[in-house]
Amino acid sequence: MTRQAFGKTWWGEQWLNALTHIDYDNRLPRGRTYANKGAVKDLVVRDGTIHALVQGSRPRPYQVTIAVPPLSRKDSTRLLDDIATDPALIAKMLNRELDPTVLDRARKLGISVFPGHWKDLDMQCSCPDWAVPCKHLAAAIYLLSREIDGNPFLVFALRGVDLAQALKSRDIHLEPGAGAVLPALAELLPTAADMPADAGDLAALDQLDLSAIPDVIAPLLHVLPAHPTFFTNGDFRQTLQRVLVRVGRAARQAMDIGAVNAGGSRLPRMTCR
Repeated sequence: MTRQAFGKTWWGEQWLNALTHIDYDNRLPRGRTYANKGAVKDLVVRDGTIHALVQGSRPRPYQVTIAVPPLSRKDSTRLLDDIATDPALIAKMLNRELDPTVLDRARKLGISVFPGHWKDLDMQCSCPDWAVPCKHLAAAIYLLSREIDGNPFLVFALRGVDLAQALKSRDIHLEPGAGAVLPALAELLPTAADMPADAGDLAALDQLDLSAIPDVIAPLLHVLPAHPTFFTNGDFRQTLQRVLVRVGRAARQAMDIGAVNAGGSRLPRMTCR
């Protein structure tokens, strides 16, 4: 069984700090084991409440509910006004990153963004265990920390703050391309009616200079997160880069073979870094 990582970012780790003072018959490591083996069957976040189903020793999963107290409107306004004055914080948010100075700013304002103790959360589980949090609740919090790793905006959503919308009202747009609709594959590929009757001499492809095409692999990889929630086996960007290199190498070999089979002339090679 692959051991998954929880709290890989500093903001995800802050959530796990709420579990550090638990010492109920080894329930914390057992909760992590539950999360690792996929015992959390369903986890849904609605406003500031987390609902989850956690499979335990009984056939029917236990129902878990974790309620996070919202920030007051006054504290929310104070924190957002303070964040909006720092261009560096906004720039990182555009890349789905949360700068640690957000926590420092909140502390100076006397505002608690993250739970400091498990008692800061209202937690309930349908299991017969008397301890709160039980291992099922701990498993749900572990899984929640992984969700927070991939989406730092969830930190604020759990406290009742729609960060993107709140900053938008201050003329700061965190998701400029959120409304763009990606075209379907059928829209990108030409239809038979669009194809010319005579495609011309394919030998003209030999004259194409592909060296002028810029290498966009590195910039594309840069905008991807290193540890997205759907990938738990190391650095996603490094893994994808290795895959792209192998695909490029296979494509070059296929082009060379196709060119030789077509009459011995070799097509120009594309450089894939």
